[in-house]
Amino acid sequence: MRIKYFLVLIILILTVNCCSPDLPIVPPINSLPTGEFHPGKFVWKDLMTDDISAVKKFYSELFGWTYLDVGESDNDYSVVLHDGKPIAGIFKLRDVKSEHKYSQWISYLSVQDMNQAINYTKASGGSIYREPFELPNRGNVSFVFDPQNAVLSFVKSSSGDPVDQDPVYNEWFWTELWTNDVENSVKFYTGLFGYDYKKFDTRAENKYHVLEKEGRPRTGIVKIPFENVKPHWMPYIAVKDPSEIVKKVEQLGGTVYLGTEGIAGNNAAIIADPSGAVFTVQKWPLEKGEFKEEKE
Repeated sequence: MRIKYFLVLIILILTVNCCSPDLPIVPPINSLPTGEFHPGKFVWKDLMTDDISAVKKFYSELFGWTYLDVGESDNDYSVVLHDGKPIAGIFKLRDVKSEHKYSQWISYLSVQDMNQAINYTKASGGSIYREPFELPNRGNVSFVFDPQNAVLSFVKSSSGDPVDQDPVYNEWFWTELWTNDVENSVKFYTGLFGYDYKKFDTRAENKYHVLEKEGRPRTGIVKIPFENVKPHWMPYIAVKDPSEIVKKVEQLGGTVYLGTEGIAGNNAAIIADPSGAVFTVQKWPLEKGEFKEEKE
């Protein structure tokens, strides 16, 4: 099944993009169309970076990821594979002054109606970095800043959205917003997607805010716990043992911003890859009692 999945991906990339020289070559979100759409669900991630070779080695050593380079050079676009399954992409920062380089993971959020999502964002205090455009294989895409200036991408996938499934080790399983204004962020995203909202007590001092859709948690929101950190979307990778991951980070050129000993329960760690893109590794499954819903 994995081999079939991989071959279908290659065929789709080569056949659809051969006549689109002005746009980057990217894979579809799903190698096989799903026929499903889940507005309000994060469905893809891309890493924009200024050091492709370093980050490839870093993620390969940590999580066993492999890569499929597409385009004219390995600096064009690389598909990230885990056990043969496409899970993300990597592309090089271009035409950016060195002092302005900012490597980061960009998360793609499924929308039902792109025009409605764009108009809502503009009317609610957000802004549009790039207006919607058709990206071959991927679908209708726009890059936006929410009202707290956190960057993300809206997408109406041409291959449907991924089916819901249980987390897989060494793959993405969660995306949460770090914000300076929780109330404003909750209002913005619930207004956009009609999420159900729940608040939780945690082992840490911060409250944790969860937005649900279709009876499933889709994203979390938390007040930024540190000074001098800008609002952003934090991606999570499920792992068996975060402490084992942390041991390898610095020797691979990454940075441990917060080790397991600094997080309640010792079950997560905040890490930056060699180019500075930040993500969190989280022990899975979550321990019982880690979250307790706060009743009104």
